[in-house]
Amino acid sequence: MLRFIRLIYTIVGIMFLVVLTACSATDDVSVPDVQQPQTETVEPEKSQTTEPKPESFDGYEDYIDYISDIPEFEPYYKTVFAFEELSDGIKSVPIEEVKAMYDEMKTAFNYVLVNEYPLVYRGNYEGETSFVDGYEEYQAAGNDKVISNPVNVVSLDQEGNEFLTTPLKTILLGEDTFNHFDNSIDVGRNLKKSDFTLEAPNKPISVVLGNAYKDIYKIGDIFSLELISEVMDFQVVGFYKSGVGFSMNVGALQDVNLDHTIVMPHFIPDYKPVGEAAVFQHAYHIGELLSGYIRIPESVEKINEDTYEHTMDMIDEVAQRNNISGLYKMPYWPVGFVW
Repeated sequence: MLRFIRLIYTIVGIMFLVVLTACSATDDVSVPDVQQPQTETVEPEKSQTTEPKPESFDGYEDYIDYISDIPEFEPYYKTVFAFEELSDGIKSVPIEEVKAMYDEMKTAFNYVLVNEYPLVYRGNYEGETSFVDGYEEYQAAGNDKVISNPVNVVSLDQEGNEFLTTPLKTILLGEDTFNHFDNSIDVGRNLKKSDFTLEAPNKPISVVLGNAYKDIYKIGDIFSLELISEVMDFQVVGFYKSGVGFSMNVGALQDVNLDHTIVMPHFIPDYKPVGEAAVFQHAYHIGELLSGYIRIPESVEKINEDTYEHTMDMIDEVAQRNNISGLYKMPYWPVGFVW
């Protein structure tokens, strides 16, 4: 239950930031022990998620000028599913309507899904901290421990029993996104279309691992981690070459290095969840299908208010057809990727 509460606070925080960005722009469960990663101690490489560099922009035009100068920058509008607008909480996500809108979004737009919510190791983690999500930020905080150590955090299951959790660096890719890395596979294979449907909760989810995992796992290995609120099985189908990564978000300032990262499909579960934890995970995971990125066809210097309004009008039409108007937000400032 504690993890549920943390997730809700995270969602509310994200949505608050999205609303602020949009406004400012327009004004100007207990489980068995699981396999634990063990590695030799090595010098940490570049963080999977690097904090954006301290850039300041005088306004929208200044920001557009900045991203116009970034080589190979692809502009996108970020969409966010508005969980806080649900009348009865996350469990009331309109599952079928969201899936239908997602299918239509992929047709109406060049729609990219890249989400970051870490898979969680349950138990006493003694592996290398370079695989741990948020550990670099914790180290960088130094004596000013505004960020707590993410390793072996005490959590509670639904019965109130304590257990330890450690988040691992994870990226979820959509079915129209994974092919950016077709030429980046070192061993095994990349994700494929069939990986994006999960027929049963006990079926293993295919994952491609960063190159640093090659000393821990081999192709075909299965390990268990918590996805959102339930422990799932994951099967290794491939490893990326060393140094594979990309940049994303505001000004493409967030550098993502996949060397110590688990990359999984943002799959669609094709089964009915049973139990409170499963229902919660099912609803949140499907709702996040609408938290993606819409490619802006215009070149950066031609993006303007009309571009935004036209995109919003198209989204509104799709939402109305699927009876979920008002359950998404799209900030005015474009973000982007450098693949």
